[in-house]
Amino acid sequence: MVKRKDFRWRYEPPINSNKAKLLSYIQNQSLHPFEEKTAMIMTALTAYYMPLALYNDGNCSRENLELIFLDGVSAIAKHLQYVCITIKIDPAIIGQIFCPTFERSQTETPSSIENRSQTIDIEEEIDSSDLNMWNLVGITTDSETFSD
Repeated sequence: MVKRKDFRWRYEPPINSNKAKLLSYIQNQSLHPFEEKTAMIMTALTAYYMPLALYNDGNCSRENLELIFLDGVSAIAKHLQYVCITIKIDPAIIGQIFCPTFERSQTETPSSIENRSQTIDIEEEIDSSDLNMWNLVGITTDSETFSD
């Protein structure tokens, strides 16, 4: 028999808040009849946090970690494309946001990037950055504390 991780979460935002509207959207099966709320939540969490969770665990190979990360990036990109179509936003705006962040110099070659990435001190990079800036959802960068 497979052991299962029990994770329970209760969250009660103010009824007229944007977060309450988000949760109502997720619960409204008629708006997305082919996805259940648990699948929607797990898809978003997996794309956003799975690479970090597996990295933190330390038992995932570098190759698998990279594949999982790229799958998450692909899921986020497809979702952004869907949102652009749905709410009628020019997708070029998304490119203007992401491209400067991830563009490499014209003079860099793949081998110079690999050599540079091997010398980056990840812990130093994390310590010196504001992790709230890395909120891919773009809805909020505020922190919330949830009690057990």
